[in-house]
Amino acid sequence: MNSAAHFFFALTLPEQMKEELHLQSQKLQKDFPFKKWLHRDDYHITLAFLGNASDTQRQEAVRLVESSLKNESSFELTLDGAGIFGDKKSPRILWAGIEESEKLRTIQQKVYDACITAGFKLDKKPFTPHITLARKYTGEQFSLESLQQTADSKQTAEFTATKVSLY
Repeated sequence: MNSAAHFFFALTLPEQMKEELHLQSQKLQKDFPFKKWLHRDDYHITLAFLGNASDTQRQEAVRLVESSLKNESSFELTLDGAGIFGDKKSPRILWAGIEESEKLRTIQQKVYDACITAGFKLDKKPFTPHITLARKYTGEQFSLESLQQTADSKQTAEFTATKVSLY
């Protein structure tokens, strides 16, 4: 078992949405200095963070997640603005939001329950669907108002969610 490895289940984004988010991130980078901007291939919606796990435990989680989702079909999601986690003056995470979706909440709960059944101890914080774009603000003072104006939070983009993967 690799002690540095951390695993999680996530909703995989379609390539077109990854490109859309990448273009938005490039626009934001000019005005919002963050230590790390995620690569476009790393964009996803985390459903359950597992942390470190043995091969056996991961395989059991994959089996249970696949079983719990076998009758689920693809569904539409909509990007909805941008936001932050952490201190309002120096946030630790910059994210793209996801419009409220009962179907996404159902999928997340099924994944979460399958991972609990596989023996994982998961975070009990409420599920806040988002796509992380950047980490660790390095500027002087962050402005959420400026972010929302720059990110054009009124702009939305739809995409089809089709796949849950273990990362």
